[in-house]
Amino acid sequence: MSALIQAPPGASATTTTDESAGGDAGIERFGPLTALRRTPGHIWLVTGLFGLLLASWSVLVPQYHAPDEPNQVDAVMRLVQGDGWPRPGNAFVAADGVGAIAVSPFGSRAYHYQLTVDPIPARDAVPRHLRPAWDRLATAGQPPGSIQQIVQHPPLYYWVNAAILATLPGGGDTLRWDVTIGLLRMISVLMLTPLPLIIHVAARSLRLPPAAATVAALTPFAVPQLLHIGSSVNNDNLLILLGALVTAAVAHILGGDASARTAMWTGLLTGLALLTKSFAVVLVVMVGAAYVAVRLRGTRLPWRSIALCGIMIITAGGWWWLVNMIRWGTFQPSVPGFPAGQYVGSDWTVYWSWMSTGLLGRWWGSIGWYEVELPLPLVLAASGVVIGLAACAVIRASGWTNRSNLLFMLWPTFALLVIVGAGAAVHVARTGHITGISGRYLFMGISGVAVLVGAGSAAFGPRPARWMPLALLTAAAGMQAESIKAVVDYFWRPRAGVAIDAWHAMAAWSPWPAVVVEVCFAMTAVLTVVTAATLARACCERTGSVAPVAVPAGPGLPPAGPGTLSAAGIELIDTRRLNASVRQCQGPELPPVVSLSGNVTMLGRSGSRWPLPARGARSANGRPASPEAASQNDDLKQAEGGAGPPKR
Repeated sequence: MSALIQAPPGASATTTTDESAGGDAGIERFGPLTALRRTPGHIWLVTGLFGLLLASWSVLVPQYHAPDEPNQVDAVMRLVQGDGWPRPGNAFVAADGVGAIAVSPFGSRAYHYQLTVDPIPARDAVPRHLRPAWDRLATAGQPPGSIQQIVQHPPLYYWVNAAILATLPGGGDTLRWDVTIGLLRMISVLMLTPLPLIIHVAARSLRLPPAAATVAALTPFAVPQLLHIGSSVNNDNLLILLGALVTAAVAHILGGDASARTAMWTGLLTGLALLTKSFAVVLVVMVGAAYVAVRLRGTRLPWRSIALCGIMIITAGGWWWLVNMIRWGTFQPSVPGFPAGQYVGSDWTVYWSWMSTGLLGRWWGSIGWYEVELPLPLVLAASGVVIGLAACAVIRASGWTNRSNLLFMLWPTFALLVIVGAGAAVHVARTGHITGISGRYLFMGISGVAVLVGAGSAAFGPRPARWMPLALLTAAAGMQAESIKAVVDYFWRPRAGVAIDAWHAMAAWSPWPAVVVEVCFAMTAVLTVVTAATLARACCERTGSVAPVAVPAGPGLPPAGPGTLSAAGIELIDTRRLNASVRQCQGPELPPVVSLSGNVTMLGRSGSRWPLPARGARSANGRPASPEAASQNDDLKQAEGGAGPPKR
């Protein structure tokens, strides 16, 4: 019996290796430049669309209608103006920061410092040329600033933003207040734009099929809250970026990459995450556990790599928490005078409500200061799909190694859920108030969740899996349309107004000219159509044109059938690309459809190899393959170290 292996035309028959660096064949090394070179074109298209969508969201949501955004902006500007990073409890929102709240759309014309619950009218917007610079915002008679709780966090995100503003003419605080906030939002957009690309790198390093890796890269589009947070001023954005990079590095480690280069990058990125927010401590555990896991699987771990990773973690950011212990006697100091949250007394039903449907809603879409929320049935349905796909991925994974790799991807979200839930429970028990439960606190693990969604999409067989990228993009477009409509209706559309009235209000309050906003929206719409068309064309090509290669079942091969081959981790090979990608043939090449009397070399997800075809391989028409091709196989065998499966 022979098994049919189907490969789409143009699919590469090779797996990335780094043998020149002294590594094992089939192991892809982690590195930013390496990832960029190996990213396919359609993922660049997806990444560009994600950046444009983030930029659009930065205008859709009014300034200062994002969680903690007034304090986040003030924390950046205090560094720009040289006020430093004082001990928590000794810092307050500066006078310019208070003035920014008054002139922003945070409140109404009558009540500047109370969050408005009405649509924001265009008539209240001051013409752009009359809006004051940031350093001219303070006015006589304004109230004093509230407690500045942001200084309890490490300052990396705020240093980066302040350094960029400081390079601008005038030192960074002489720009219009709305342009200052708009630029800070765009810095966050730039931080989060590479997220689909990084997720694709992680999925590829775990040997997910191409369609599944594309599904993983598209998953962030389906979470409106991620787009909202990613387009506002918030230190979670740098944490999401660094968390995704560490997750991709860990995926490479789990694939057997124990190189010093990967260890250095992993330690550096983990340390920078620690210098961004305390939640990054879960990444330290993840990295350490990954090295332990690959050692238990039999991979030799050079102590030089482990030591280098640890040194980089401490040097790049771990030192901040050691200094906290020395200076303040605690890992993260509390903020005296900070509001305790909503009072619930001993009613724990409120806590469990917040930790269940409340947390789900705030993860999927609770825009602004929890002002615009997605319908609960939609939230529950979307949650069910994600949980179901993740469960399918773990349950149907072949072998404990692949299953544990997927569980590693889930670790950041699970650990953060425990930390958030435990912290809120302790706070309720001590004070009777509830606070600190927000979906954005789990976004550092969004890349791992996306990888599981991609892996789950491949569990339904090869043909349905080919259409999953287009299906997910369609579902994500529906989620975005629902949330954008809700945002426009709540913030911009007058009570008795129409869509054009909402546009006029949005354009009036925007820091950018209306034509710039129009171009951004139009480019987003066009690129959405182009991306959908590209994915649809790819699906049709994979479905309608394949190159079958008949391979006999042998002692080293799994039972026949595409499903079993995929489950065993065998990648599909197109012989039309095999000749070009493996070696330049000196003579006639193997025909597109080949029936081999021996076995064929294939690289699996774990980098394992099957024997090369023996001399005397025959083509599909029964004629012997050319002597040059048979000689080429022998040459490759010798390069592997002799006939038969090469030693690892």
